[in-house]
Amino acid sequence: MPESETVRRRKIFPHLSSDEAAAKESDEKKQGENDEAYDNAKSNKPTAAAAANNSNKVVRNTESSVHHLLPLPLVLITLLCSGLFWVMSFRDAFATGQPLLLNLSSASSLAQAELSLLEHTKSQKWYHDDDSSKAYWKSARGGLGSIRPYTSDDNDMGGLFVRKVAGVAAMGYHTTKLWSIVFQSAPVPSLLDGQIKMKGASWSIGHYDPILTLGMLGNCFIAAFYMMRIEELRNAGAEPLVAMLVMASLIEALVFGAYLMSRRMSMKKTKKVIVGNKQQQQPQKQPKRSAQKKKGSKDKDASSSPSSSLPATQEYNPQEDPNSIPSRIALRTVLIVSSIISLISVRDLFFPGTIISFIPRDDIYLEWTGAFFHSPPPDTVESDEYGLESPLYAGDKFMGQLLGLYLVLGCVWKFASVSAWSKGNKTMEFKSPENVDRHGVVSSKMIWKAQALGDMLLLFMLRMFAPAAKSASLDLRWHLMTVAYEMIILGLYGFF
Repeated sequence: MPESETVRRRKIFPHLSSDEAAAKESDEKKQGENDEAYDNAKSNKPTAAAAANNSNKVVRNTESSVHHLLPLPLVLITLLCSGLFWVMSFRDAFATGQPLLLNLSSASSLAQAELSLLEHTKSQKWYHDDDSSKAYWKSARGGLGSIRPYTSDDNDMGGLFVRKVAGVAAMGYHTTKLWSIVFQSAPVPSLLDGQIKMKGASWSIGHYDPILTLGMLGNCFIAAFYMMRIEELRNAGAEPLVAMLVMASLIEALVFGAYLMSRRMSMKKTKKVIVGNKQQQQPQKQPKRSAQKKKGSKDKDASSSPSSSLPATQEYNPQEDPNSIPSRIALRTVLIVSSIISLISVRDLFFPGTIISFIPRDDIYLEWTGAFFHSPPPDTVESDEYGLESPLYAGDKFMGQLLGLYLVLGCVWKFASVSAWSKGNKTMEFKSPENVDRHGVVSSKMIWKAQALGDMLLLFMLRMFAPAAKSASLDLRWHLMTVAYEMIILGLYGFF
């Protein structure tokens, strides 16, 4: 390259240097890289402050996980008490008449009481444990194989229907407590629609308060039901088992109430601490605000308002109103389906044998399930025919009322989940990602999942008895369609 051209380039681009300058720059660059490598190696060495920081982070993460988990005694009590009822309900649904404690030599009194209760309720009518039952290719020991496609005076499919549906309804009620409390799904952040949302339930936020409240009330009703029939069950020889069931219900209700009160009291204490801290911080911020008012204009005041702190892209959506119900579609579905179920269940619980005139084929349903035998309506042909023999069917009446009780409690779960509480506090959404999904919706979803499973079991049992009911001039197609509709809606909104 000619020398004149080099000089001209130096004049135009003064940052260009000669070879010596370039060599000097390369040396400086290497030295900088060495220094940077030395600094990185130095920074990788753990210091005391960094170790303390890491330990604080670990402790903080542990505290946050404990902050969300349910207390272990609450989980164990629920597993023991509700698990006992769940096992007995499973027996009534899928092994009707099967004695569970027969081979338990350490508790012979409980085994004898259970056998007496099964004989009192006539549940062993469909349990055949002899050589003749082994001739069938299906099981005839109270299982699903004992369901026949026709109804006769000998097989009494209506009575078997009452006992199996009572077991299914009890499973649905107790599953709601077991699934929500024992199998807890802790809060996990997930990215949905471009926003961080917490999927799961937290103990300290209050997601389990509705579960504990409804479970406590339901257990009190179950204990009251058994205690009101204690004289009849004592005469049948089932008092030890009934006393154990009553104690399990009351203990679980007491534990639910104690933990519910303790969580709310601790929440009030934390709120008082937060309010006190805010009041202490307010005097320090007041001079700054006054100075801003003197210097600034209306635009600065508007920018400091909480509404302007929200992103401009977020618009108000009436469906996201924190005071609204968790789901309008679920509310309509539950009102349509569960209202009819609760009406029939309340009749079976408090007024057995009463005919509801505006329900089609209700008299045939009562006759098929044997309600006219134990509770014949007064001044009717049934009363003249079965009035004197009705005390002999006290066990059938007990099972019919137990079926009504558990169906009513299941409907209470569903009614409360769609109308008893709102979505939650919208102002907390922007401060904590735990409240984006609204704690009301989280509580409702826990109930919807379990009740969808209960509806699925009820639908299955109704389908199994549809041929036998049809032979008695009772069409169950409408029952199947309505229960399936509610199951699909609750499952969709509960799991998705």
